[in-house]
Amino acid sequence: MRVQVYPPPFANLTDLDEDGMMVLSPGARLSTVYRRLKIPLVLQPLLICHVNYQRVKLSTQLKDGDIISFMLPLAGG
Repeated sequence: MRVQVYPPPFANLTDLDEDGMMVLSPGARLSTVYRRLKIPLVLQPLLICHVNYQRVKLSTQLKDGDIISFMLPLAGG
């Protein structure tokens, strides 16, 4: 299955094609995307992740065509 990924700036992009799509095995979970993007464990709690524009847990099972986006809620002053 293929999912659209809008990764955080520090992610490893080698598993994304030129359109930002990632190929996953059927039944893959959001935690698989985290591993494939090589998001450091220390930064995972700081990220807000959405699947199809809804906040979800790492255990969420993905479906073909899902849109996965990440936000890093940091602000400066």
